[in-house]
Amino acid sequence: MYRYHLIASFDKDLHSLVCDTYPNTSTISVRLPFLASNSSFRYGLQTTMNELSKQSIYPSESGIDAIILGLMVYIADMKISRDKQSQNSWTREITLTIPVFDGLWKEYKVTLERMLKFLTGDIWEIQFTKREVFLADKEKFGQRTDKYRIASLFSGGMDSLIAAINYMEQKQPTLLVSHAGEGRVRHWQMNLLAALDSEYSNVSHENAYLWTNLADIELPEAEKDMNQRSRSFLFITIAILAMSGTKGCTQLLMPENGLIALNVPLEYMRIGSHSTRTTHPFYLKLWNEVVGGIFKFSISNPYWNKTKGEMAAECLNKDFFKKVVNLSYSCSSVNSANIRSGQSQHCGHCLPCIIRRAAMHGAFGDFDPSSYLYPKVKELIDDRGAIGEQIRSFQYAIKRLRENPCANKILIHKPGPLENDETYLTELADVYTRGLMEVEQWIQDSLEMENVN
Repeated sequence: MYRYHLIASFDKDLHSLVCDTYPNTSTISVRLPFLASNSSFRYGLQTTMNELSKQSIYPSESGIDAIILGLMVYIADMKISRDKQSQNSWTREITLTIPVFDGLWKEYKVTLERMLKFLTGDIWEIQFTKREVFLADKEKFGQRTDKYRIASLFSGGMDSLIAAINYMEQKQPTLLVSHAGEGRVRHWQMNLLAALDSEYSNVSHENAYLWTNLADIELPEAEKDMNQRSRSFLFITIAILAMSGTKGCTQLLMPENGLIALNVPLEYMRIGSHSTRTTHPFYLKLWNEVVGGIFKFSISNPYWNKTKGEMAAECLNKDFFKKVVNLSYSCSSVNSANIRSGQSQHCGHCLPCIIRRAAMHGAFGDFDPSSYLYPKVKELIDDRGAIGEQIRSFQYAIKRLRENPCANKILIHKPGPLENDETYLTELADVYTRGLMEVEQWIQDSLEMENVN
């Protein structure tokens, strides 16, 4: 295995990666050019900056520091194979050197390293150096928009759709933050944005997005890794970039149902980095230390104590939601489902699909306009391979909780540290239980209906 040391470079004369291998330390060092010869940003960032300027959003130097950090983390996560470059087929050793304009970043080095280890399961070292190149358009700072007070994650999924609808119903101008790395994902996001534009033309809701273009990055001996554990880190840095370019947008919302946000392992063997932690309370707590100290921003999940079904049932415009929910996506296996079916749809059997299907059933009964490659619950349960793996895990978790209802208060601590507040912990335990029971009800009702038919 190799350790990787990625170095962000703002040298306009550097036109491609510069790689050096050090066999004595099993380290590969790579300099990545972030500026083209005309001073424009690489990897899709220049398009983002151009689109933001159209909305009178002009990011600060510190905001640009944030997105460079986010891109470096995402590049490392996506371009270094766990299978090939780790001692245990999971934990990689990655060092990042990032020139920053704002010296405050150095004060949060340890916090960021802890955050990334918690998020991806890897060993990270971050080295901050001084960036001498000015990248912000300071002359335009006086023209910055003051429309927005909140920004919100807009992934194209069901939870972020519900949140966007609720903001619009409350007449809350919102900066919707998106990321895409392929055309299909961006297509879904744009379809939802078009629907929101039509329904809520009287409420401002601009889209700050980054479409990453990493085709030119091939690290030596690295191959690639598609787990995307760091995607939420990149999402947040996109938001920080955009928020730093406004006059008053200081609150970032990360809408995610409580069951997924906690992401308690369904089985005892699924621990550590095998469970995603993209909106876990501890992860957001660490982020708040960073953004509060550097930017005076805050980050929160407004739906931390709601199940996905409760979010849908409490949507402030259920008629519109039901009309457009089929345009949203939740599937973690969408590429595989598309290949097997010949069209873009949900697989129906992965963990996010199961929670989505249970949520729609809990909120609207038999109404679910989304298409699933495996629509029959009995077919999932009867499958002894990968297709039935997640539903069997849910059944195991539900059985465990039914046999010991008080176990929820212990299980919620499995994914990571939580604030020691009894009321808060009780709410977390309750949403975990309600989320599992939502899935249980869907399974039982579906089996009964399928047996009848």
